[in-house]
Amino acid sequence: MRRAAVAHAAAHLLYSPAAQPVASLKPMGLAVVSAVEDARVERVLAALYPGVRRWFRPFIPPPPDPTDLSFTALVRRLCRLLMDPALRDDNHWVNKARDRFETQAAADLADIAAFRRLASLLANDLGQMRVRFNPLQYVVPVAYRDDNSYLWDYGDAAEPPPALALGSQGAAPQAREAAPGERQAESDEDVELGRYGYPEWDYRLARGRPDWCTVIERLPGWRADAAPLAGLRPPRLALPRARRLDRARRLRRQWEGDDIDLNAAIEVMIDRRLDLAPDARFFQRPGSQPGVCSTLVLLDLSASANDPAPQDGATVLDLEKRAAALLVGAVAESGDRIAVHGFCSDTRAAVHYYRLLDAGAPPTDAALGRIAAARARYSTRLGAALRHAGELALRAPGERRALIVVTDGAPSDIDVHDPRYLVEDAREAVLALRRRGLRVQCVALDAKAEPQLRAMFGFRGYRIVLNAAALPAALAHGYSRATLG
Repeated sequence: MRRAAVAHAAAHLLYSPAAQPVASLKPMGLAVVSAVEDARVERVLAALYPGVRRWFRPFIPPPPDPTDLSFTALVRRLCRLLMDPALRDDNHWVNKARDRFETQAAADLADIAAFRRLASLLANDLGQMRVRFNPLQYVVPVAYRDDNSYLWDYGDAAEPPPALALGSQGAAPQAREAAPGERQAESDEDVELGRYGYPEWDYRLARGRPDWCTVIERLPGWRADAAPLAGLRPPRLALPRARRLDRARRLRRQWEGDDIDLNAAIEVMIDRRLDLAPDARFFQRPGSQPGVCSTLVLLDLSASANDPAPQDGATVLDLEKRAAALLVGAVAESGDRIAVHGFCSDTRAAVHYYRLLDAGAPPTDAALGRIAAARARYSTRLGAALRHAGELALRAPGERRALIVVTDGAPSDIDVHDPRYLVEDAREAVLALRRRGLRVQCVALDAKAEPQLRAMFGFRGYRIVLNAAALPAALAHGYSRATLG
């Protein structure tokens, strides 16, 4: 290790500019720029003195855990590929970083500014991926490398900020980096109700990954002022009503039917033995009485819902909230039970699930305020949210139970780069819920996502709304199909 450390330090002295101003670089950016600069100067030194490669090679980081997506793990995987270009990795960000580094290295290894821009771009990608960086827990992933304090000028600060105390060489971190799912509540007023592990279907392996996703159930502390709250009031939404034929409900002592009412038939035989006039109503048939239904409306609260709706000045999220509130008012008057929940995801480790209105609860100002103030953020990991919503819907009382998803497009998440993966997972979730007796419908606002919607919900399991103003009516139609059959 001593030779590798000396060679690495000499490469910095020869080929790296010293005391560069930190300027606006954030701690994560400093760490990424330092890792790229380490790889660059070693590549320059090895090009001039090929024998130094054998000093560096024994310290290439070992193969990574593919499920670890922390900052330290991603930088370790990047360093591994830059030290040995023959190695491979299945992470999109790591491959992008390696490809761009190799392209620039082939063009000009001495262009320090170009590598600085590349590192800043990679750090920005990590920020977009919402990868957390804890400077007090970060350890330089290659054992012989230093903390790169030689590279930076911190201005008037007496000591480098904690961001650059990158740990001792080769030492293991004392505490692990926090996963995205371990973040604090989105708001100080949010109440975390629980965390639940759910499987996820991997179509490439043709099997489910057990406990792969973590659903964080929350009671949001969102509040709405009078203006948006008033927007969820009238006009009323008219629901199609019908008498539901329920095979589980049997009407006895009927004049006609498709089966014999055994008790009534026994009484007929007794009356005949007693020479009494028997009652001829000894049939039974399926009931035609209206039964109570429980419906759960699941709103897509991903960041794409903040986009403006076509043919309307409001956002997609505004339309979702308005339609859900109108449906709540109409269903509450009918005597059925309805719940409104929402979801968004921040990787598989944090699928945020918000209980805006629970089944059977009256649509009070507080409940409507939570719906009106709902915020859209992050991504759309639909399968995990469907599984959790399905468990809640199946536990609700009622003769029929339904789940209606309101979304603006196909599922996606920042840690999934195969567009088919989450679609297949959602399809498996829908099929599993339907096998358990839950009726699942979808109302979507993106006609371009029709192939994915058909794959997930089946030919008659979804409805696409082209006119934004028709969303409440489409939601009512989905409710009628789910509950009336």
